[in-house]
Amino acid sequence: MDFLSNKYFLGGLILGVVLLGGVFVWFDLTRSTDSTSSPQATTTQEIPEIIINPIPNKPIPALPWPVAVRNNISGEARENALKNIMTLTLALRKDPGLYDHWMDLALYRRSIGDFVGAREAWEYAALLRPEDFIPPHNLGDLYTYDLVDYRKAEASYLASLKLDATAIIVYQKLYELYRFKMKDNAKAKAILEEGIKKNPSTSERLRSILDEWNST
Repeated sequence: MDFLSNKYFLGGLILGVVLLGGVFVWFDLTRSTDSTSSPQATTTQEIPEIIINPIPNKPIPALPWPVAVRNNISGEARENALKNIMTLTLALRKDPGLYDHWMDLALYRRSIGDFVGAREAWEYAALLRPEDFIPPHNLGDLYTYDLVDYRKAEASYLASLKLDATAIIVYQKLYELYRFKMKDNAKAKAILEEGIKKNPSTSERLRSILDEWNST
């Protein structure tokens, strides 16, 4: 009788411990899930503050996180863009001197419709490598098609050509801007002729555009 009572007692005690342990495990998992799902937790725990400014007297872009998705893109593209934006932001807050990261961040921010963020990233990349024609070229595209400021687009493309007069694609972009956006045929023809004159052996594309235009 005593043995049987002890057996039931021990069995009840073990079951009680298991159930109590289950309660604590469930509570802990719930608490962990709640904390990781909070955008604020992600912001404060995973994105540290910027420590070093590689360009004195030039403010580093704020690099906000989380970011808003304004473009209508697929779920997979959205997740991929946000994942890469977070990874790049984390790296840049540790080391803002990473030129390629700024370039990539701008592309991803543009893809989700964060055009101001893209502009700031390319502008800072241009400060890091003032000799590179690509950041002002990309800014020209951004101002032409997204921010829709044709004067700034023109200035950006011209700045790009000033850095590299052999960049045929930039002459073509300026031609398209002048002819189709600004409706200035004189400037459109002049920029084609300039590109051909400065690049006689590599400007077949520009010649083709000009010849086709002249024949219409």
